[in-house]
Amino acid sequence: MPQIDIEILTPFAAKFLEGSSLTPAERAEVLRIAQGFACKDSAAAAGVSPETIRARRKRIYRKLDVPGSGELLASLLALSLKMLSRGEKLEPRPVVPAQTMQPAASIPAMR
Repeated sequence: MPQIDIEILTPFAAKFLEGSSLTPAERAEVLRIAQGFACKDSAAAAGVSPETIRARRKRIYRKLDVPGSGELLASLLALSLKMLSRGEKLEPRPVVPAQTMQPAASIPAMR
């Protein structure tokens, strides 16, 4: 399964997460969810256990008031389409501080 380019996803995710109370680690996890990372792959990319990722995802869903990843992705996609239809400029905006995200080249490929 192909991954979404992180450079394309980041401005949409930044707008989507504006005003949320997510921690930097949770914001990074939202990007990995949107890229299609399974818990195991996300854990490897973040350097934590899969159980930590599962707990983090539950907190994200609760904070964003969505039942799961499907609804989170649907909300992110809906906002992205609205932004594109309005012709909003997509300027790179950080979702998380640079030191908390690994470069895209070092994130393991999905299976």
